Amino acid sequence: MPTSISRPWQLLVLSAHTDSALKTATVNLVQYLRQHRDFNLADVAHTLQREQQAFEHRRMVVCRDIEDAIAALEDPRRFLTNIQQTKERPVAFMFPGLGTHYVNMAWELYQVEPIFRDRVDYCCEFLKLLLDRDLRDVIYPHRGSQQDQQSPQENSQGLDLRKMLGRSQTQTDAKIVAATSLLNQTHLAQPAIFVIEYALAQLLISWGIRPVAMIGYSIGEYVAATLAGVLSLEEGLTLIAARAQMIQKLPGGAMLAVPLSQTEISPLLNDKLSLSAVNGPSMRVIAGETNAIEALEKQLTKKGLACRRLETSHAFHSHMMEGVTSDLRELVKTFNLQPPKIPYISNVTGTWITAASATNPDYWVKHLCQPVLFAPGMQELWKKLYPILLEVGPGQTLGSFALQCIENNPAVSQIILPSLRYSYDKKPDLAFLLKTLGRLWLAGVQIDWAGFYAHERPHPIPLPTCLF
Repeated sequence: MPTSISRPWQLLVLSAHTDSALKTATVNLVQYLRQHRDFNLADVAHTLQREQQAFEHRRMVVCRDIEDAIAALEDPRRFLTNIQQTKERPVAFMFPGLGTHYVNMAWELYQVEPIFRDRVDYCCEFLKLLLDRDLRDVIYPHRGSQQDQQSPQENSQGLDLRKMLGRSQTQTDAKIVAATSLLNQTHLAQPAIFVIEYALAQLLISWGIRPVAMIGYSIGEYVAATLAGVLSLEEGLTLIAARAQMIQKLPGGAMLAVPLSQTEISPLLNDKLSLSAVNGPSMRVIAGETNAIEALEKQLTKKGLACRRLETSHAFHSHMMEGVTSDLRELVKTFNLQPPKIPYISNVTGTWITAASATNPDYWVKHLCQPVLFAPGMQELWKKLYPILLEVGPGQTLGSFALQCIENNPAVSQIILPSLRYSYDKKPDLAFLLKTLGRLWLAGVQIDWAGFYAHERPHPIPLPTCLF
């Protein structure tokens, strides 16, 4: 049900026919806010979003309250401005795989965005029997504690909640460390990534951000397939949980990122080492037995190549996955696979998924064992659509890969945006996401403001006509 509670962060948008008119509107808004410091910023934001016509010259800023809005609108480092002269660009979703997940990812969204929380709750309730635990207790270890009842706005202002609650640093850190250890286990990490990315995609779609195409990296393709209707949500959850549990039981392995081309890498592969991923023109991952990977790392390092071991428990997308192919195939045979309703790129072929592949159980077996062809897939996606690329998941790894894969078109700017911060970035989750929403609006994407306020009741206020 809608409530009168407002988000702790708000997105203000302004637009005008010319740059000078936009500057004038900004000054006028600041003056108006100075005269009405008792206004609710959510009401101001809602009125600007719903009553303005979107012109070419646009400006946006994310802020907390009226005083913060005044300060932000007077600080060029805080607001972003753009001239939107082209027709509306399509948006493509990118779903990352393992590697950037962390405890408390999207925690503030879980607290303040009902659609996101509802989707996470539904998925985790469904997964309880499959995982023999509540995944929310792993992703959000303090869920339900007194600490969780603190306002996200207070958290974002850097208050020391541990001191306020009399909770020791050691107790809190120990809980996070224990949850991190659990979350890094394959059988929990993969479902956790799926749940967060699926819920985040549903939140964005409710705001009017609808993908015309998608690309997923490894398990990210399962999220794309579920959104495309190949798998029902329940089938997607069942498949990702079973797949992760199967992999967990396999012998451990290792993975090594290497700056080599296909020609350079081919002689290095053998029955112990497989090509696992193609992330860029000279960015590949080799996976295999731990001893073989260690020997290869020493060999390449001696040649002066900057290799990087990935933090992983198994040799994903390699021959070492073949031990569970039969079980995986039999499971997928029980699903009612459907042709995709939204186009997406296949990791297996590096081009658009076909209905024949998506509905064939053998495809999902190949997806487990064969390399992730992200680079050719991204190139295919880019040359057909030139979309705005929106990474739907934690971090910006796929964004950095994509930047190296696509060639700039002089007529089309590269717009690659994140949705969730990296673990080490301490920006509030909602402010981070609203900034991306604002940047999408700057680029001409139409936001469904009614959907954005579906769970709030902001009140229109009489803004002066000089702002419009």
